[in-house]
Amino acid sequence: MVGLLLDLLSFLLDNCRLPMNLAVLTFIFLLLARSIKKHPGIYYLLFAVPAILFVLRQILSPMGISLFDFPRGSVMSNILREYVHVAGFAYPLLIIIMYMGALPLRNRFVKRLMMIRKELSIISGFSILIHSWVRLRMAFGSFDYFFGSGEASAGSAGAGFVNAAYLLGIFMALLFLVLWVTSFDVVHKRLGAVRWKKVQRWSYVLYAMLFVHSICLSLGRLLGGGGGHGHGAGGNMTAVTLTGIISTCLVFGSYLILRLRKARRDASDRKWT
Repeated sequence: MVGLLLDLLSFLLDNCRLPMNLAVLTFIFLLLARSIKKHPGIYYLLFAVPAILFVLRQILSPMGISLFDFPRGSVMSNILREYVHVAGFAYPLLIIIMYMGALPLRNRFVKRLMMIRKELSIISGFSILIHSWVRLRMAFGSFDYFFGSGEASAGSAGAGFVNAAYLLGIFMALLFLVLWVTSFDVVHKRLGAVRWKKVQRWSYVLYAMLFVHSICLSLGRLLGGGGGHGHGAGGNMTAVTLTGIISTCLVFGSYLILRLRKARRDASDRKWT
């Protein structure tokens, strides 16, 4: 029975990675919500450490210093990989943050997460900014790698989707940086409530861009254009990619439905007040 459960968990992790990561991260942050709210600075530092280590490694490696080169497969190596690729941590965390604005606050779990929405946005930023930095370094350090033979095989059917995703990613990085910086209390206070709210409404644009970015990368990978890291090859790779596309469409589609329902409900409440 235990073996069957482990096999099922392994299958879900390999083939339904996004829903599984969403479930695991939601559970973790529900447990830590009060602690994060009480000691946000400690958590900011904790989640900033992998980003700092990665930057230091990038600076020291060209000098021949391997102080922060961790063995492949080690815990820290896996953490740094997730920070760069964002699929296992920052991407599902952004989706959790996104859903908070679409679900009713009367739900006690939503209410518990909502009280740390700002903190979670800041925590997600360390991974996303590292990911953006790596991609931009590829773009400006080696143009061919970004739009050619590196991740998108030249002339492949999927290359156009991958390249479009990377171009969109540049604008996403800039928009996220603005939203991230304005999440800090010191900036929030300087902007004032009205201006801050206008800036934060751009998060809806970011969510739409995130969906397009994810789908384009998946289509590029499916059509042989690279743009991602799979779990296998051939038919298994195709199955995993298709599952990823379906999961993404379900997650963002359900968010859109929930957000529109909430907007209609809010409009109705204002009409009767």
